[in-house]
Amino acid sequence: MVRVQPNTPAGDNAPTRAATRAAKQRRRALILLGVVVLLVVAIVVVVGVVFARGAGDDPQSEQQQPAATGSCVPADLRITADPAVAEALEAVAAGMGSDCADLTIHTEDSAVTATALSTGAEPDFDIWVPDSAMWPARATGQAERTGVEAAELVVSDPVASTPVVFAATEPTSAAVGSSGAGFSSLTQRTVAVVLPDPSAVAASSSALLALQTALNGDARTFTALALGLDPGVVPTATAALDAVSAATTPTIAVTTEQAVQMYDEAASTPLVAVFPADVKPSVGVPLVTLASADDTTTAAVESLSAAMAEAGDVLAEYGLRNAEGNPPATATGDAETTIAAPAAADSANQAEALRTWQVITAPSRMLSLNDVSGSMLQPATADMRRIDLFEQAAVRAVNSLSTESSLATWVFSSRRIGGQDWQEIVPFGSLGDPAHKQLTIDTANNLDSLVGGGTGLYDSVLAAVTYMRQTYEPGKINLVLLNTDGVNEDDDGLDLPGLLAELEKLRDPSKPVAVIAIGYGPDTDQSALEQIAAATDGAAYQALQPTDIGTVLIDAVTQRGCRPSCG
Repeated sequence: MVRVQPNTPAGDNAPTRAATRAAKQRRRALILLGVVVLLVVAIVVVVGVVFARGAGDDPQSEQQQPAATGSCVPADLRITADPAVAEALEAVAAGMGSDCADLTIHTEDSAVTATALSTGAEPDFDIWVPDSAMWPARATGQAERTGVEAAELVVSDPVASTPVVFAATEPTSAAVGSSGAGFSSLTQRTVAVVLPDPSAVAASSSALLALQTALNGDARTFTALALGLDPGVVPTATAALDAVSAATTPTIAVTTEQAVQMYDEAASTPLVAVFPADVKPSVGVPLVTLASADDTTTAAVESLSAAMAEAGDVLAEYGLRNAEGNPPATATGDAETTIAAPAAADSANQAEALRTWQVITAPSRMLSLNDVSGSMLQPATADMRRIDLFEQAAVRAVNSLSTESSLATWVFSSRRIGGQDWQEIVPFGSLGDPAHKQLTIDTANNLDSLVGGGTGLYDSVLAAVTYMRQTYEPGKINLVLLNTDGVNEDDDGLDLPGLLAELEKLRDPSKPVAVIAIGYGPDTDQSALEQIAAATDGAAYQALQPTDIGTVLIDAVTQRGCRPSCG
């Protein structure tokens, strides 16, 4: 018998699932009882034969003990398992032998365990069974990046797996399936996509890696899609499936085959698992131990691995496949496809895809530094000035940022305040505050009223970067968005070599502040902007035509998270 100790209260659907599990356990118990009866009969027969042949003549026979099977897991081992795999593990362990001692399995979300490990917390397990090998890879990688001395982990090959699928209602699944939808087709945005939080749900990080693969590593397109998916993120897989069930328009959720099967057990309207037509990802369940594990723990892992390898039918009852990804006997249609668990390298790649997602979708803290020198009044088209085009594009850029972002507006020309070239117009505030957002938009629409003077570029850039470094906020993308149409005209301030030297002094990879520079028109010193951007791991753009301004500014804002590697 195995006791499972949950770390959180059971959900609303727990009684239904418990009843289902109990029924299945009773069936297995009856089968096991039959096997035991047959085994007892066989033993009686064998013993009778042995004695009939005079086994008692052997003086050592009375001292011989039954041979140990070696398959039991010691009862005092501490086992922590993700809730998605704990019941399957319980069932497999229960079938390892009637003479095996009881085990206690503690359940804990894999993301919680991984986070604790990444902070250097002392592991409270001997064997950890996460729902994906991505989690130990993430814990190790996070600890290395932050310089934390964390426990060294040993990760086994997968012992179970489940494919990543799109969950949909029957009508939507028919349409999506007939069109051959895959991860690459998400760029078409023909259906709404609900994504469980990738920082908490392994299937989502696997899907992000699949999306990168489907896009052939195109960071720019991936970033745009990631930002498009971000508003559709929900906390859990169940919340994603609930959203699909309640949707009134075609909607899919990224999840696993197992999650759909478990959800459908209690759903009034079952959902359908749609297998992507291009990349077919899967999550693999490993057994994880500490590098310092003793021989007893190592032997227990070997026993559990062997038992899982022989328990394909048991795993199937809990929505899981074996490590080879073989479908259950009841599978039909696309579900009959074998989808193997990911290779070990994919676990690290999934963890990196998750980290990329978190960088891209992190809230921005952006200081918009805008050139209001006299040249911005020059005509750009027959009826619009440069500043007019910029004002329109700036409003669009503000509306492209999430409500979790914060924004400040500075302007610069020459000697705006005494000898100072820069001036704060709108201080930092959250775009989730309607009043602040409206003030920012109103300011952008009225920048023409502030135009005048020369271009005090270099001193203003240094002031902006210095301010952002001094007020740096972790967990956000801290950057300066520089907009200018000219060259530095402040002979009393820094020259370009002096600015670059000062920016180098301010560089801190642990607290990056990038400058994303946009040059408007043919008069811009684009070479200087490129050097400024390079010195801060930012990027430089140029809008040579009036029609380029809006596109370039929106692109610069939406690509803020993947700099300097957007491609």
